[in-house]
Amino acid sequence: MNDSGYSLLARIRELVRPYAPRVVAAVVFSLIVSGLNGAIAWLVKPAMDYIFVDKRYEYIVFLPIGLLLLYVFRGGASFIQSYLMRTAGFKLVCDLRNRFFSRMVYLPVSAIARQTSGDMVSRLMNDIGMLSGILSDSFRTFLVQVPSIIVLIGVALYRRWDLAMLSFVLLPFITYGTRVLSKYVKRRRKKVQRLLAKLTQRMSETASGIKVIKIFGMEDRKIQQFARENRNAYRQFSRVVKLKEGTKFLIDLCSGLSVAIILGYGATLVVKGEMTSGDFFSVLTAIVMAFTPLKKLGGAYSTFQESVGVLERVDMFLNKEPEREGGIKALPLESGIRFDSCWFTYDSGAEVLKDINLWIPRGGVVAIVGPSGAGKSTLVDLIPRFISPSRGRISWDSNDLQELELKSLRQQIAVVSQDVILFSDTIRENIAAGRPDASDEEITRAAQLAHAHEFIMELPEGYDTVLDERGLNLSGGQRQRIAFARAILKDAPVLILDEATSSLDTVSEQAVQKALKNVVQERTTIVVAHRLSTIQNADTIIVMDQGRIVASGTHDELLRSSSLYQELYTTNMSAAKHGKVVNA
Repeated sequence: MNDSGYSLLARIRELVRPYAPRVVAAVVFSLIVSGLNGAIAWLVKPAMDYIFVDKRYEYIVFLPIGLLLLYVFRGGASFIQSYLMRTAGFKLVCDLRNRFFSRMVYLPVSAIARQTSGDMVSRLMNDIGMLSGILSDSFRTFLVQVPSIIVLIGVALYRRWDLAMLSFVLLPFITYGTRVLSKYVKRRRKKVQRLLAKLTQRMSETASGIKVIKIFGMEDRKIQQFARENRNAYRQFSRVVKLKEGTKFLIDLCSGLSVAIILGYGATLVVKGEMTSGDFFSVLTAIVMAFTPLKKLGGAYSTFQESVGVLERVDMFLNKEPEREGGIKALPLESGIRFDSCWFTYDSGAEVLKDINLWIPRGGVVAIVGPSGAGKSTLVDLIPRFISPSRGRISWDSNDLQELELKSLRQQIAVVSQDVILFSDTIRENIAAGRPDASDEEITRAAQLAHAHEFIMELPEGYDTVLDERGLNLSGGQRQRIAFARAILKDAPVLILDEATSSLDTVSEQAVQKALKNVVQERTTIVVAHRLSTIQNADTIIVMDQGRIVASGTHDELLRSSSLYQELYTTNMSAAKHGKVVNA
């Protein structure tokens, strides 16, 4: 066995180890099933010879009773063994999904961004769901059928070894054919899982982008696209089924040939008087019974190969490195945050930030402006370590940001972004996300400061209203005010507002701006703004362009010294007069 074979077996042993008690108990009952299978074949001879050959028909009444008892005991043992293995398989799936979800949550944001949501959902639900077959199907079949085959072959060899050996001539063809076909099954199954992931992604993006699809008349194109990809998945799955059924057909063919050989040769021996009818039918029964589990074994091996292919896809995700954790507890800022020659480059090689040198003093309000694509959001993403600089250093007071504990660092920071994410929980739970122990009075106060209390109370269930996915049963402005309330309640010493008022109407924005004047006191605030009128009172305004800081100063200083800021400001004010929004 090669190294990959050993590593695969080691991985499977690791998966199965937590369920060892159930598996061991299942092994015991599988041995009972195998013994009873052998007993059925063994008793054919005495039944035939004693009752039918010797014509002791008075004992014939015991034959159906004995067979019934054997089948009852075998059925009970099989039921217990099957229950143990199937529940172990479902527990494996449950535990793997927990591990997968935990790993996803603790992966770096950049790693998550490289994965489509459809692919992750498909791996979590479809791929891991298939792995239950390792225990509930493949292992269960191996545990029952392998001992059964050994016992039945033993019975056949004991009764008439030459006749039994003659029937095994075709076994090498079965073994070789099953291995070859199962390798193709594994390869095809990987393709099926990739295509299923793509289908899941199509469903997800269609549901979230249904307005765009309708307004641009894309319904027919999207239906055709989904149908084409669904057809590809069907074709690949059909090939998997064809290969699996081909394995069964190969075993059926060899089984038929073997039984034909036994019937031809065995009947000749009976006619010549070289073996009794009881021996002949005992061997025949044992061989016929052995080929049935052999067929199941071939199917189980194909299922096992499918599961191995899926396990490799799951392991690719589980083996991703989690976020790098520091060992120093982050404390509230005492002096400030410093960027020293920081660069950030995507995996594609595109440089987004170039030689950023910036000082954000504790308690100050720093605004960041610039044209779209200047790198403003990327810069602020570095502070809570959603991403890490490719080069350079960021200091939290005197500590390197990379050396700080992530949990304690993020406890010091609240973020409100343009793309508001709300969860399918109550409004109360969404506001209290950062402080689940907050009282109702504190939650209400935060909502009032965010100018959200009024519309919340107009909802049928008030603060107990359950939001739809991403909060889509609220308007954009309402969702953003919930996000403000969440940040206010967290009461973190550092507040990051990444174009946070972009979805607010003028009245709501004015109310939130008044609230923010109270909120930003005693806090370090970083504001990425598209409306320059909202940041004119910032202590420092940073102007970015093409990933670099090209100017900094107060509003009045920049109007005198920075042509880019003058252009942004003029364009912004002109758009505001005409009721338009221009991203700066």
